[in-house]
This record gives sequence, structure tokens and C-alpha cells, in this order.
Amino acid sequence: MSALLHKNKDKRDILMWVPVAISDHVTADKPLGVSVGDQGLVLFRDKSSRICVLEDRCPHRRVPLSLGKIIDGNLRCAYHGWTFEGHGGQCVKIPNLAASERLSPKLRADAFIPYEKNGFVYLLTASSSTERDVSVKLTPPDLLIMNPDLAGAQQQSGRAVISCSVDTYLRALLDGPHLLLSLGGVCITDFFLGDVMRKTHELQLDRTAIWSHKAKPHERKWGVSTLVMRTEVYQDQSSARVQLLDVGERPLVNILLAVVAGKRNTVQINWRCSWLKNYAAIAPWFVRWRISGGHCPLQLNDKIDGSALADLLPGPSVHLLKNDSLKVDVHKKKEPKRVCSTPPTATEESRI
Repeated sequence: MSALLHKNKDKRDILMWVPVAISDHVTADKPLGVSVGDQGLVLFRDKSSRICVLEDRCPHRRVPLSLGKIIDGNLRCAYHGWTFEGHGGQCVKIPNLAASERLSPKLRADAFIPYEKNGFVYLLTASSSTERDVSVKLTPPDLLIMNPDLAGAQQQSGRAVISCSVDTYLRALLDGPHLLLSLGGVCITDFFLGDVMRKTHELQLDRTAIWSHKAKPHERKWGVSTLVMRTEVYQDQSSARVQLLDVGERPLVNILLAVVAGKRNTVQINWRCSWLKNYAAIAPWFVRWRISGGHCPLQLNDKIDGSALADLLPGPSVHLLKNDSLKVDVHKKKEPKRVCSTPPTATEESRI
């Protein structure tokens, strides 16, 4: 197993964990196809429920392995039935191969290093091939972690693909979050509560929010705060947290966003949303009705208004680093080091 190779502008050796999926979305029943930049990946669980990550391409005929099936904890290609174990990518079975014929150890799919934490699946990426095959003792940082005050809260998760860059999305989350998401019954304002705070890993910004159907005219005009929306952006980890708080800064809703560059200049948003009963208790009646029917209060916009985004004035996002040395330029095409590029032997090929 190795780390996924990325390119770093500063030519520094950097190991970095990227959240690529929601843990609950990866099962032992059906493989899940995702991408990091132009690199296709397939995720599944083995018989021990451990996460496996392989390149989403069979080394035999380049068919996506995500179209295959999970058989006894291994992944079988849908085309010719080659079967691969998930932790080293070794081919363990080829149909019609005689029992006396030995499978070459060179027949394998690229396998990558995953880590499951806080409800997300992380993938280790490296900026140089010299780092990719070392024994890794690092673990993902505790950034995308649920607020402990939200214990016992209702939760939902999901995934969206949006046409924009990671940097644009994170900046818009600070400057104009109303373009990217909405919360049931909540109107997000442009009134900030204090200055942007820079912490160890993130930028934090508080802005006022009001109940859209409860606010009085002067509250709408002057942004009188009945709610607080707190946005924390972790630029070097391409992730963010959005919290809705009451006036006493007690949590009502907690949203975790993992923002990862996808194919063709898109971003993949893996999100988890949790909300407490006191949110439903004070929300407008139609929000309570929707929540009681199993709907999530979060609405993530998968189609962003391009004109509104272009006209969005730079605000708090000017505090983000313009050339973050820790940021992965994953929109550039990655060429991971091949674990095996040797074609099948003549004997093995003739059996297919």
C-alpha cells in the first residue's frame, strides 16, 4: 500500500490526509467509486469491515473496478472476473486458471492507505514518490469532529458534486454562504460579529442569522441577532465546519463539510449534519413539520449561481492564504507510481 501522489508547487515533501468519503457510505455489499482530482478510486470493506482503497481501474483491461462485485471481502472485476484483495491490491483469482498455475505477484491493482475517523474516510496523499511506501504512523487531525454538545442529536449525511474549485468554494463559504447552503427557516445575514479569528488550523468567523418567518422588520434591516452562524474553514485540509448557535452560543445545528477536488474541475462535498431537539423546538412550524418527516434541515446547493458568485465581493476570505504551501493542487493530473505495470503472462492471458 502507498500514498496517493500529488504535486506540490513549493517542491516540499508533504504528507497529507484528504477526506474522500463518508464512513457509512462505504459498505461490504457494493463498491463505491470516488475521485481525488483526476485519480479514480474505489472503496469497499473486507470481511473484517476494514476500509480498502484501490485504483478504480483493473490492470487487465482498464475497466473501472467500481462496476464490480464484492465477493468474500475481495473485489471482482465486472469484465473478466479478476479478483483483488483490498489491502495490497494482489490479484487472488483469475477464472479458468488451473489450480496448478501460480498467480504472478506482479498482477495487482494499486492500493492506497486509508484511515477511518470521526465518520469520514481519509486517504493519505504524498508529494514525492520517496515518501509513498514508508510505514506511516501519522493519523488524520481531529478537525472534522462532531461537537460534544450534540450528543444524541439526529444526523444525516450526503454527497454532492459542484462545478467550481476547492479554493473558490472555501472562500465563498466565508464571503457568501447563502450561495452554497441553506438551513430550514434561517436567513443568513451579512452582519459580522467581530473580526475573523485565526486559530491553529482554521479561520473562524461569526455572523448573525435570523428566523426568516419570525423576524421583525427592524431585525431584517439591521441584522439584529437572534441566531449566530459560526464558520470555521480548515484551508490546508480542504474542509470546513458550519454551526448554528442560539444567542447564548449553545449549539443547534452542526455541519461538517469535506471539500475535495474531483474530475473536470469539480469539487465533491461529503457532508454530515446534526441537529438537536431544541432546534426543532424553536424553528418555524414548517421546519418542524419537515424534520418530523425525516428531512434534513440542511440544503446543499449543487447548482451555484455563477453570476452571483462572480459578483460576490471579497470579504473575510482575504484572510485565507493565497498560496497555501500545505494545500494540495489536486486539480492537476496526478500520475501515481504504478505498483504493477507488467502485463499478464501469455499463459494467464490465454485463459481469459
